Parts: sequence; C-alpha cells; structure tokens
Amino acid sequence: MRLFRFRRKNLKRFFYLTTSINLIIVFAVIYHEKIFNTIDFISIPFNSELCRFIPFNITSKSMNLKNLTLSEVEGELSYLSLRNGGKWSPLEENTKKSRVAIIVPYRNRRKNLHIFLLYMHKFLTNQNIDYGIYLVEPLEYLTFNRALLINIGYLEALKEDEKIDCFIFHDVDMLPENTKNIYECDPLVPKQMAVAINTYSYSTDGYFKERYFGGINAFTRKQFENINGFSNSYYGWGIEDDDARLRVLNKYSHIARQDPKIGRYFANCHEKQSKNPNRFVLYMTASSRMETDGLNSMKYRVIKIEKNNLFTRLFVTYKNDHS
Repeated sequence: MRLFRFRRKNLKRFFYLTTSINLIIVFAVIYHEKIFNTIDFISIPFNSELCRFIPFNITSKSMNLKNLTLSEVEGELSYLSLRNGGKWSPLEENTKKSRVAIIVPYRNRRKNLHIFLLYMHKFLTNQNIDYGIYLVEPLEYLTFNRALLINIGYLEALKEDEKIDCFIFHDVDMLPENTKNIYECDPLVPKQMAVAINTYSYSTDGYFKERYFGGINAFTRKQFENINGFSNSYYGWGIEDDDARLRVLNKYSHIARQDPKIGRYFANCHEKQSKNPNRFVLYMTASSRMETDGLNSMKYRVIKIEKNNLFTRLFVTYKNDHS
C-alpha cells in the first residue's frame, strides 16, 4: 500500500511538472506571438504611404516606372556595357579586390524588380565594383522561403565563379539612398547594410538600433560558411532574419552596422506575403538547429537558368512546406 501511494504521489508530481513545463512553453510562444504580431520588435509603426513615391531620380528620362519593361531597362542601361548574366567589371586599373555577388530572393514583384535593376546597375557601376546580380526564384507552387533561396543563390553563384569572395543578400524592394554606401564586405565580421528605412521613418532606435538584420546583409565566403548559412526551415514570411542574427552572434562578437546616415534605404511598395504560422516556435529552437540546418542540409534542384545583360535568373525547386 505504501509503495502504491509513493508511486501515485510521484506520478502526480511528474504530471504537474510536465504540465507546468508545457504551459510555460505555450505562454512563451503566445508571448512571442504577441510581441512579433503587434510591434514585431519595432516601436515605430509601418507607414505604407512612405513607399509610394521614390524621393530621388532613378533615370534622367521621362519613364513610366509603374509599367517599366525589361527592354526599356536594358535600353536605358546600354551605355554601361553590361555582360551576359548581369555582370560588370571596371577597367583593370580601377578594379577593387573583391568580386561581389548580389543575391536576390525573388517572386512576382515585376515592378520592384525592374526599378531595382534600373537603379542598382547604375549605383554599382559608379562604385567601380566587379559584380553580378543573381535572382533566385522558386517554382510557382512552392511556398516562398527567403533564407533557403539565399542559400541556393550562394551555392550556385560559387559554382559559376569560385572567385566571388563577397556575397550581398538583397531584398528586391530596397534601394540604397546614399552613394557613400559602398557595396563591399567587412573582412572581419558580417555586415548589416540597411540600417534606416523610409517606411519606418528612418528610425534607428529600439529594434533598429542593434537587432534588425533584414533587407541587405553582406558576408564574405568564410563568414557565411562559418555560420552554416541561413536556416532552411522558415517557409512564408517572417523571422528568418532574426534567426540569422542569432547565428552570426553565435560565431562573432558583433555585427558591423553601416552608419545610419549612409545605410539609408528606400523600400518600394509590394504585396504582403503570408506569414509562417510556425515562425515563433522555430525561432525559439533556433540555437539547437544551427549546426544541422543550413548549407550542410541543402536539398534543391535548379530547373532552369535564364541569362541576359541584366541578371542571371535561377528557377529552383525544393521540398515544400507541409505544415
């Protein structure tokens, strides 16, 4: 009888303990959900009106940016002598040491893309950078996975050119405003290039002061390999950049952040993506996946490669999210 009571007492304790742990996890997830959904770490409200009018000249000609075509973009940039694959190199005596790959995860943002190409090729050639632009696009039926597409772009760019030693991961809707914002990597630590964004009133407080790691990041080959790339687990919108920040700080003492006056970006308007319902749980378990979820766990296939003078475009497939 005493043994039975002892067992029953221990079972109750075990039940209460496991229930308490589960409740803590649930409340933690709800707490994170509340933070991310209401302010997304950001105290400055998003203002969609600020993305409607580009505050600087993209072209000297009178062009309808809303209905801009690739042919018009290529014609406007013909004087730059861009090479097949969206590549450009300065004269040998002006060449900087690094060769840069601009990796753009992309889907269904035609207007943003055409403006991006028109603006960025001029911006980058003015800096005498040896660079190429790579678009990485999933097949239509696949759930968009920004971080996975970045990993694919990194690997495929290296397959094409092993001399690339700086990788800049770039959202297609974001344009640098300051010509002093040099597109190069920090040799010591990964770099956050987008620091002040128009749609958040160029705030550099709170989340944007130290935590924001989205939009545009720059990694050397060694740095990106060292963090095992980005997580492949974030299907849909959200928090893959916060996960990436944890990976960087797990390997490096800090992140190099562009000066706020220089790292100013204009974010173009675009339709919102569907959110990943599992993003908070994934974020809470980010540390446990750093060594096994990334460049060393890639499963994808390149279906088609399209090249013109504006870009190299990779159409890819991967295992879809079934959550």
